[in-house]
Order: sequence, then C-alpha cells, then structure tokens
Amino acid sequence: MKKRVLIAVDWFPPAFKAGGPIRSAYNLAAFLSQTHEVWVVTGNRDLDEEQPLDVRTNQWCTVETSTAAIQVRYTSGIDKGQWQDILDEVKPEVVHLNSLFSRGFTLLPLRVLRQRPNVRLVMAPRGMLGEAALSIKPLKKRLFLALARGMGWMNRVRWHASSDQEATEIRQAFPRAQTAVAQNLPSPQPAEIASRPDDSWNIAVIGRIHRVKNLHFGLKAVLGAKASRPVTVNFIGPVEDAAYQTELEHLAAKDPAVGVVFHGGMPPSELGPHFQAAHYLLSPTTQENFGHSIVEAWAHGCPVLISDRTPWRGLEAHKVGWDWPLDEAAWNAGLNAALALSQEEWEAMSHAARAYFSDRVQSAEAERANLALFEL
Repeated sequence: MKKRVLIAVDWFPPAFKAGGPIRSAYNLAAFLSQTHEVWVVTGNRDLDEEQPLDVRTNQWCTVETSTAAIQVRYTSGIDKGQWQDILDEVKPEVVHLNSLFSRGFTLLPLRVLRQRPNVRLVMAPRGMLGEAALSIKPLKKRLFLALARGMGWMNRVRWHASSDQEATEIRQAFPRAQTAVAQNLPSPQPAEIASRPDDSWNIAVIGRIHRVKNLHFGLKAVLGAKASRPVTVNFIGPVEDAAYQTELEHLAAKDPAVGVVFHGGMPPSELGPHFQAAHYLLSPTTQENFGHSIVEAWAHGCPVLISDRTPWRGLEAHKVGWDWPLDEAAWNAGLNAALALSQEEWEAMSHAARAYFSDRVQSAEAERANLALFEL
C-alpha cells in the first residue's frame, strides 16, 4: 500500500502569482504521486486576488499530472476544526508544510498535529528565513521566531532545505533543527528549442514586479551597457507594486534605444515561448533559495545573467551564464561582455545551458533526496 502524504500550501495551480513556491509545491506533488498517495490542501484564490479561482471549492478534486493524479482541496477558508476533519479523513503518514508564517496552512495544522505524534512533519520554509525575506516586517517575524523557539512549536519538524545556504539559515533560526537538503524539483525539459535571431538581443525578466526583486538595479545595468545589437527587455510577471512598475517605465524612457515591454503575469504553461525567444534571463535578486525561472531558462537553452545571491554559482566556468555580485561596476562590465558575443559564441552557451540542466538540475540525486524526506 502506498504511503499517504498531505501537502499544505497557500497557493496551488491554477494559481500562479506567488511564483516559485507554487512551482516547488506542484513539482514535488507530481513527483511524489508516482510512489505515494498525494493529497493537497490549499486556498481557492491566487495571491492578492479577491476573485476565487475557477475550481471546485471545499471538496476533493482529482488533478492529473503527467504520470499520475493527486487529490486537491481548494478551501475558501480553513480553521482548526476543518484541519481535524481533513486529517481524520486522509490519515496521512507525512504532512509537508510549505511556509513558515502562514496561519491557515502552517500554524493551524501544526497546532492540530501536536495531538498526532505518529504523523511525520516536514517543513519547507521556501526562502522565508533568508536575510532579505526577514528584513520585511522584521520585528513581527523576529518575535514570531523567538516565540516558536520558546514554545517548542518546531521541535517535531524535519526541515526541508532546498540548498546548503537555506540549511544554514534554518539552523541560525532554530539551532536544534533537524535539517535535510533536497533541491527543489524542476519542471520537465522541453524536447526541442527554437533558434534566436542574430540581429537583436532579447532579455527576459520573469517574476513579480515588486521592489524586493531589485529589478531597477538590473534595468539600470542593461541601460548602461554597450551592446552589439539592439536590446529589448521583456518583463513577465504579475504587477504587485504599480508605482514600482511606473518607476521602471520612467527609468526605461531615459534610453529609448533599449526596448522595454511589460507583459503582465501569466501561468507557467504560457512562459515557454518567452523562454524560447530570449537570449538571456536576467535576475538581479537579493535572495533566491532555488530560482525556478533560472533553471527553466537553462532547460530552454537560455543562459542567465544573475546575482551571486542564489545557489547557482561559478556559472561562467560552465559557460551557462554569469553570477555577479550586486555591484554596478561588475554588472556593467559583465553585460558589456555578454552583449558583445557573436551568434556562434552565444549558441555554444545555449547548448551548454541545456546540458547543464540535464546533468546538474534534473538529477537523480535530487529526486532521491526528496524521496528521503518522506521515509518513515
């Protein structure tokens, strides 16, 4: 008989606006469904949306993956009593939590599970213990962490870190934490990639339009770079901060030689053509615990221009992109080099990116590490 795993997460497809954490939860659920019975409890709205998703609410829905099926319950609201009923019905051997500060999908199930000592608890903080994340509403978060340590709320938790850096962040917050590193699982690699034009540079920026993403830094660097071809920067992601997008538009207007287009948010199923059209993915992030857009760029043969604040380092040696410190001089020099490549040099990087994804990202080792989290 297959073990039963219950995954609790604030958002799940068809929601997409919260970005990477949704992809992480879905990819994990889809992977586990090959060997486990997987049940997902989630909300019925997308991030910052009042309108419910087009799904059946407060009942189990069968969601087909590429290899199996999972049961998903989209809730319009959830309380302690509902969690007790769900756990009584599903009877999971393992519960996987995908947040740290979520009341409905972390704190409430943690409270109910105190009375169920035989259920294994696994928690993925999804980058929430990183320095950049903790700098947002820092007092509230620091008080919560102090209370959680003092009350022993996390004593039974086995922590799921997606990188060695995140494992360090977890132990800094919870010194006695039992931590296992299991890289997030990527989406499948497309079978073929499209050729890119040799008379222009197309740069994709994929993610939420919000100041925490440090997009202005990357845009300034592109505007200041010397390029051998005309440059277009495509911003693809939901607008969480309209004033910030206006700021980016004003910044772009200072150099009309660089085209800047805002496409808005879209589900992952619609991102493929944008990856296929891009020569580079740009991500000047101040913190990233995995980076689904980064690895999906490689899957589509798209090298990356990213900061050194991700798990992906030493990229130039692998000829799959660059990872620069958040220093204007470093980015200006790096972009000057990237945007001066010949088409042949860029195509060699594109092929290397595809191979890097196959060898280093979509790995059997990552799959084994994820399965080990759910071994009793």
